[in-house]
Amino acid sequence: MTPADASAFRQALASVDAGRPQEAEPVLRRLVDRYPGNDQLNEALGLIYAEGGELTRAIPYLQRACSDAPESALDHMNLGSAWLKLGSAREAAAELKKSIRLEPRNAKALSELGQAHMLLHQPGAAAQAFARAAAIKPGDSDLLYNWGVALTDAGQTRQAVQVLDRIPENEMSAEAESLAGDAEEKLGNSLAAVHRYQAAVAKDPSEANLYALCVEYQRHWTWDEAKRTAAYGVSKFPESTRMKLALGVALFGSKEFPESAKLFAALLQQDPENSMYADMLGRTCGEFASGNGECAALQEFATKHPENPAADYYAAHEILERPHSAPELETAEGLLRRATAVNPGMADAWYERGMVEAERQRWDESVAALEKAVALRPAFASAHYQLANAYRHLNRPEDRKRELALFQTYSRGEKDDVNARVRQMTVFLTKPGH
Repeated sequence: MTPADASAFRQALASVDAGRPQEAEPVLRRLVDRYPGNDQLNEALGLIYAEGGELTRAIPYLQRACSDAPESALDHMNLGSAWLKLGSAREAAAELKKSIRLEPRNAKALSELGQAHMLLHQPGAAAQAFARAAAIKPGDSDLLYNWGVALTDAGQTRQAVQVLDRIPENEMSAEAESLAGDAEEKLGNSLAAVHRYQAAVAKDPSEANLYALCVEYQRHWTWDEAKRTAAYGVSKFPESTRMKLALGVALFGSKEFPESAKLFAALLQQDPENSMYADMLGRTCGEFASGNGECAALQEFATKHPENPAADYYAAHEILERPHSAPELETAEGLLRRATAVNPGMADAWYERGMVEAERQRWDESVAALEKAVALRPAFASAHYQLANAYRHLNRPEDRKRELALFQTYSRGEKDDVNARVRQMTVFLTKPGH
């Protein structure tokens, strides 16, 4: 460059250092046009665009700088960083590897290579890159957290906990505590997991952290704490549907079924097409000794969704559990027939069909339906009892005696059946997207 251009370049760099890149940009652009093969000019202009968020504009200049100075580790790292910000992980990884080959102890390049591998769904390779970076900067809490994430995704859960434990207490973020909680839960250390989730909430009582803590309580049936946490979450984040779901499940687990049904019915009212809400409401209403106003919504949902046998069953069950008229009995029967036609393997629906026939005192038809129920679910204690009753009306004493014995055998497991239903409800909270 001429002395005048060299001076202009120095002044442009000074403007950048002073936080005035807008003054430097036109100068550098003019100089690049004049000296297109100068890697320093291309690098400086590319970095101005990259730091200003104009990444697609920055890439050609940064590429030109790498071509002009192929042995510059810094140039390759800056190009890799720009590709990473653009989300082009494969291109980023290629440039960052070149930079690391030229300068193996560059912690920034290693960290960004780890991030690129994570975007490429290569957590094992990412963990190796983060490990190398952490060996250079052992006290960097962000590096340790990213390393922990990569190890967790790679299935190296115990190592993830060990890495996260290296983060200084005063730098332990809520995200790191929550990640450690997830890892401890996977390792079966439920008490340690609860403490981690509690620490995450203490540092940041966000919706995500409160939800994670609530789900952890529910996994281990700590219903009082689950209710308290979920209720606080609902009050703090009233628009969060998953917090309301968590509260509903906590109430279900506490066997506060009417209160649980109110929450699920309100959610279904907000989103009338949501089959999950209908399912949870149906399961809850199935625990009532008799129906209530909230459960009446099930019939409307079933009418709109004839392809949903579970909805048909729950709607019919709600009708049969409360005092009902002859036309309502017909409605329930129609729902149950549709349910068993769509899904012939529904033991509960066959059981209810047997109950409808028993109410009409059509004992042969009742026996036929109940026999299908116990064939589908041999440990169905209530079906065995009702089948014994139907055999009594048909004067079949030996069959009745057999069914009563089966009822006595399987009714001992009824408490376990209740626990299984509670466990099924908690599964809703851990499904992806909830």
